[in-house]
Amino acid sequence: MTAHSLNAEFLSAEDLDALGVPDAKKRNILIHKTAIIVNFDAIQFGENIRVDPFVVVSCRKLILGDHIHIATGCAFFGTAPITVGDFSGISAQSLVYSSNDDYSGKSLTGPTVPSEFTQLTHAEVTIGRHCIVGARSTILPGSELGDGAAVGSTSLIVGTLPAWTISVGIPAKPIKPRSRDCLEREVALTQWKRDQHV
Repeated sequence: MTAHSLNAEFLSAEDLDALGVPDAKKRNILIHKTAIIVNFDAIQFGENIRVDPFVVVSCRKLILGDHIHIATGCAFFGTAPITVGDFSGISAQSLVYSSNDDYSGKSLTGPTVPSEFTQLTHAEVTIGRHCIVGARSTILPGSELGDGAAVGSTSLIVGTLPAWTISVGIPAKPIKPRSRDCLEREVALTQWKRDQHV
């Protein structure tokens, strides 16, 4: 008996080319067929990117560097740009917002209300290089994760997290430094690619 998978396919290189992502196979860009992406042409793709099932991208500008993994169930929302640096990963069911409603009660909220009756906040989100965002974490508008920052599961990121630290909590606070050994591994990978002519 042959094992079968249901809804386990990624878009083909031809599909991605038709969506405006040239050389997807050569650039190793994988986007699962169940991902929902609004404004597809507003995404900038690096190389070696994998977007897993049931990801939602509903933002005006998303910039993905090289060697990026966006795990199952993640979502990106907002008007201001969201950037994910090289070698960074967003773990399952994490949420990234670059826009936010006014919770004070002084304005109306929601996408069905005309903008003159709402008071949205828009601020760029930057996730640096070699960052890890733990599962079910939430990143709010204006947040910045310095290079090498790692955030534990179910954390709330508000503001800036320093580079090469591990942070946890609501809101996330640094608890200890993080090793920079991965930078040496990055150099080794670059050399390996040269040797393999990748």
